[in-house]
Amino acid sequence: MPRKKPDELSSAVDSGTTPEITAEETMSTPSPVIEAPVIPSAPAPTVIASNGYHAADTNGDGVVSAAEEKMYLEFRRKELEDADAMRDAQRKMAWFALLGMLLYPFAVVLAVFLNLEQAGTILGNMAATYFVSVAAIVAAFFGGQAFTQSRRN
Repeated sequence: MPRKKPDELSSAVDSGTTPEITAEETMSTPSPVIEAPVIPSAPAPTVIASNGYHAADTNGDGVVSAAEEKMYLEFRRKELEDADAMRDAQRKMAWFALLGMLLYPFAVVLAVFLNLEQAGTILGNMAATYFVSVAAIVAAFFGGQAFTQSRRN
């Protein structure tokens, strides 16, 4: 049986009947082999759900490409490093302020011991303001740390 022409197939579909294909036709027609190109080590893009949002999707197309993911991960790494450096700086500042608060009275005593009466008087007059300021810095640091720890648990 000869193959059907495309116009014969479309007329059969239009009339509502299905064209009959014999076993001989299916066996004799070789199926084409389609080979997909192989892309070496290309990561598949991450598809985001239609109702979701992902911070790595910078162009808003709903797909996180490899370049977007790499940029997002680098940004997160730098963000974590900056946060760590900020915590270290705050910790050093609080301990330096606490150490200064503890050594301040010794500075007054040392000034008096070295017969620097005017320096001792000035340091003594500044003490009230100094202690309140430094105590506020230390309290803010340790209070912030306690608040952060309570939020984590």
